[in-house]
Amino acid sequence: MPKKPLKIIGINPGTRHLGIAIFQDSELRDWGVKVFRGRWSKAKKEKIIKTLLSFIDQYESSILAIKKLHPSRSSQNLRQVVARIKEFSKRRNLKVYQYSIKELERFFHPEEKLNKKKLTKILTSEYPDLFHELNREKKNKNPYYIRMFEAVALASVCFHQLDR
Repeated sequence: MPKKPLKIIGINPGTRHLGIAIFQDSELRDWGVKVFRGRWSKAKKEKIIKTLLSFIDQYESSILAIKKLHPSRSSQNLRQVVARIKEFSKRRNLKVYQYSIKELERFFHPEEKLNKKKLTKILTSEYPDLFHELNREKKNKNPYYIRMFEAVALASVCFHQLDR
C-alpha cells in the first residue's frame, strides 16, 4: 500500500505578517506572506487564525511546522497567536513541530553561521520557483519576504525529518 503523502504547512507567525509555505512531501506547492493591517484586537487575532485554518482545510494538511518564538523578540500578542494555533491544532489532531532559527541554521548550513541572506539563496537553489521573491526581497529596504522564506525552511526541515 502506498504511503500517504505528508502535507505540511510552514508558518512564520506574526501579528502583521504571516509567512506561509505549503508542502506535499518534498514539493513546495504554495507560498506567500499574508498581511493583517490595523491595530491589535481580538478580531485581528481571529482573522489570523481563520486565514490559517482556510489554508489547512484547502490543502488538507495534518502537520504544522512553526517558528519557535524567541522569548525576548516576541510580543504578548504574538504569543497569544501561537497559543491559539496550538489550541486549534490539538482540537483538530494536527501535529505541530516547532523549530528555532538556530535549528534551521544547523540543518541548512551546519558548517558555519547562516544569516537570512544566505538562507534565502540556499532555499532558492533548492526551490527555484522562489527566485522571483528573492529578487523582490533584494530590492526591499525592509525585509518582507523573509517571513515566507523562513516558512519554506520550516516546512522543508519538517519534511526531511519526518521522511527519514
